[in-house]
Amino acid sequence: METKGKKNWWFLAINGVISILLGLLLLLFDREQIKDLIFFLGIAILAGGAILLLAAIRNLRQDKPAGMLLFESITTLAIGLIIVIFPSFSLHFFLILLGVWAIIIGVVQLAILIHLKKHLANKNLLLFNGLLTIVLGVLLFFDPITAAQLILRILGVFAIVFGILMIYFGFILKTVKTALEGERTGLEKENDTKA
Repeated sequence: METKGKKNWWFLAINGVISILLGLLLLLFDREQIKDLIFFLGIAILAGGAILLLAAIRNLRQDKPAGMLLFESITTLAIGLIIVIFPSFSLHFFLILLGVWAIIIGVVQLAILIHLKKHLANKNLLLFNGLLTIVLGVLLFFDPITAAQLILRILGVFAIVFGILMIYFGFILKTVKTALEGERTGLEKENDTKA
């Protein structure tokens, strides 16, 4: 298993390059591209709703229960249609909901900190995370597009750093593999001379 990992050093390097490209893509996204992305997400949701509807119709023809499947398909089609027709509104609405959710999660984290602070080792980390989540939620609630762009930029930077680290570790793995092969060759020559 260890040898297999050392042979596949290039896999880490390729994933690092992909991560860097993803990071650059996230850094270069602008407001219109986000709206386009939401539009295509709406089309994908519509396609999923159509597949669910076909499955519900098939179940109805075969006298199988189809009520829940029919409800899911109609709901999914409606959501997809709203997103495709009103991508800008859908994006704002989704980001506002995400902001409300983040505020609730941050408050829950602070409540956990207050109730369990005697038993927690990483109190400062939980406090920082809870406050950061609340701030992020407030930003998303009051200025969703700017906050989403900020989050994308941060994710882009993290992806680039992660990609660089993966490439670095890939080449370290290659160096270790080469060194081990050199040691193995040296040992084989030494064993041949003894024999």
